[in-house]
Amino acid sequence: MSYTVLHLEKAKGNDSGMSAHIERTIHPKNADASRIHLNKEMISYPEGIKNRTSSIQYRLDNANLKRKIGTNQVRAIRIMLSGTHETMKAIEKNKQLDNWCKDNLNWLKETYGEENLVSAVLHMDEKTPHIHATIVPIVTGERRKAKKDNNPQIYKKKNSNGNRLCADDIMARNKLKHYQNTYAVAMAKYGLRRGIEGSEAKHISTSEYYRNLHEQNQQLEQEKNQKQSELKAIEKNISSKRIVENFANAITGSKTKKLEQENEQMKKEMNILRIDNDREKGKIQDSVSKLENTLEKQNKVFDKVLQYHPEVKDSLPIVIECEKMGLPPELIKKLLEKQEIHISGEIYSSRHFKSFKVESLKLSVETDQKEKNKILKIAGVESQKWLEEKYKESLRFNSSKCYEVINSRIKR
Repeated sequence: MSYTVLHLEKAKGNDSGMSAHIERTIHPKNADASRIHLNKEMISYPEGIKNRTSSIQYRLDNANLKRKIGTNQVRAIRIMLSGTHETMKAIEKNKQLDNWCKDNLNWLKETYGEENLVSAVLHMDEKTPHIHATIVPIVTGERRKAKKDNNPQIYKKKNSNGNRLCADDIMARNKLKHYQNTYAVAMAKYGLRRGIEGSEAKHISTSEYYRNLHEQNQQLEQEKNQKQSELKAIEKNISSKRIVENFANAITGSKTKKLEQENEQMKKEMNILRIDNDREKGKIQDSVSKLENTLEKQNKVFDKVLQYHPEVKDSLPIVIECEKMGLPPELIKKLLEKQEIHISGEIYSSRHFKSFKVESLKLSVETDQKEKNKILKIAGVESQKWLEEKYKESLRFNSSKCYEVINSRIKR
């Protein structure tokens, strides 16, 4: 089975330690130095910025933040993007890695905002090709805690639509699940699917992964040395046995018999250890087999649906996009039947984390003549372009409103 790998982790301080790892100023033990030239930085830094750490600070300095950044506040979020080893190597072999990287960049920009994506590095010198991306968690909109504030006079003094540095908004539980879903849709064309939803498997940090790997190597080395010592001891016993046998033949057979008994006892103990080891391996293999069988059944059901309803694959991105905007199932169904619908109320942009009020807004699903796929249009415009324009319009309106308030206060 082939699965996507998407892991988010909050960084501490200016995260210069991880910058050294990503930019290979310090070369890790698990990387192949002869392949380091294949690594690639996929984001162009602003003029005068030369590394990831400076790029993070540049975004913070130019984000028009109104609040002072706290000492312990998270300034960056690391994102690891990859897939199952065999599938990623197949993508590389089939010369699809550039397209895979491009689709990953598009997903990152759409999900977190292009201005927040400050670094994205492709690593080819480790076992599996993967991308280390970095975003600065700049968000807009009202703070979640502020909504519960019982003192409106204090809250009105602050611009609720201004830029904020808030990793908790980005790392909210419902959004993490949303990221996994949309990333799986973006990677489906490469044969990568979403991991098991609700799995009890826990992510570990990059530093913890390398620390565990080092400890495992040390443990394996110790076990290897111990086994070699045991083997030498056995060989020594066998050699001693032969010497004793030659001597005992001339004197007595009692010592030879004792050595034979000791040797047999040692063989029995080693056999018991081997049986216990095989039993543990069997238990692990059974668990893996059960998991693979469950996933295989789920994938067969999905493949069977696609066999008789191939349009599902083309419609799935439309359904996910509509659900993100908060449309009810009955309206989504009408859209998929190529009926125009008109909505009034609010429409939500997951990219901007913001809702927009609308009145008799027309939505339709049309076929892109160039790409030959379905696209969602809002008021005759591609949905993401419409949401972007609506967001910019709200920023201009808020700026104008603030200007009017300031002028009115000055006149007083």
